[in-house]
Amino acid sequence: MIPTIMLIEDNFNNISLLEDIFKFDNIPAKLSVMQDGEEALRCAARLQPALILMDLRLPGIDGLETTQILKSCSLTKDIPVWAITAYAMPGDEERARAAGCCEYFTKPTNTRDFADRLRKFLNELAAKEQDYAPAENLNR
Repeated sequence: MIPTIMLIEDNFNNISLLEDIFKFDNIPAKLSVMQDGEEALRCAARLQPALILMDLRLPGIDGLETTQILKSCSLTKDIPVWAITAYAMPGDEERARAAGCCEYFTKPTNTRDFADRLRKFLNELAAKEQDYAPAENLNR
């Protein structure tokens, strides 16, 4: 099964760049784009993405608050959230991690490193799914 990765991003150029990374680097996942925190909060529990890529500067509820809300909900608390942000001042990474982000990427993003990290994450996810897959019927 192809995993879904949710991207919460309001800037069309950044959305396009990430879509290109998925396409040209053959990232084996479906990218589901949300343009604000409210939409992400409405959809995350239903979609159950394998990963959330969170812009921290969003209209309405910002990415930090959106992440905090997702992490406080029993249905979404275990979904990893990666911050992808132009916030690169001292203390910004610490605030993102305190909100619940487990990875932190600054814009402009090094696309090669980002694609490699995504691929590693998805490989680890696939390996975990293999470990939990039901055993075949041994009585054949």
